[in-house]
Amino acid sequence: MENDESLLKCPYCGAANSVESEFCGACFKHLCIPAEERAEARARRALEELAAPAAAAGAERPASRLWGRAALIGGLFVFYLQWLREENYFSFLDYINLAFHEAGHVFLGFFGRFIMTLGGTLFQLLIPAACLVHFLRQGANLGWQLCLFWTGQSLLNVSIYAADAIKQELPLVGGGTHDWTYLLTEVGLIAHPEAVGRAIFLIGSAIIFYSFYLIGRDAVRREPVVLGDMKLY
Repeated sequence: MENDESLLKCPYCGAANSVESEFCGACFKHLCIPAEERAEARARRALEELAAPAAAAGAERPASRLWGRAALIGGLFVFYLQWLREENYFSFLDYINLAFHEAGHVFLGFFGRFIMTLGGTLFQLLIPAACLVHFLRQGANLGWQLCLFWTGQSLLNVSIYAADAIKQELPLVGGGTHDWTYLLTEVGLIAHPEAVGRAIFLIGSAIIFYSFYLIGRDAVRREPVVLGDMKLY
């Protein structure tokens, strides 16, 4: 409904007409409204129509979508820094990674020693990657972006394990042979475990920072925050 300022009473019949109108909509008589005034009213209405979608979009895209994601990136970045500050850092996520790692040895134990040994690392990377695909197919933007971060973080854990192939300072579950001592020996890289570890660390870091970029991109766009089946806000 138009506001009172944009309406004008017809001097002949008293019917309300838009300032933009040249003739009365009721009695069809000329309203004698100057052309400049009608043009100004049309321009004002056009500006209001342009502003309305922007205002609606602002209401539909609250600032919390920006600042919430910014806080998340900050927290994840501080978490990432622990691997730079502490040698052989083992986080709470690595307990989960370790469980999948050991499961990989079991599930791939029927395919020979090399695949069985590699299976631990494969599983701790494939599980977060599978979760990523699941959330991506659901359209859960934050869900798959966090799984991408998890995949990168799992690679950080792998990098520490690989670099330890000669030193063998890390405790092993159940003892036995160090996975990466065997793997690097088999592929002829046992003389360069630290270089292999650094390469894996860089790949993991690149994936982590790419996840930051994706979360940040959605933050700037103020996209809805979807985690699994839940639309958070």
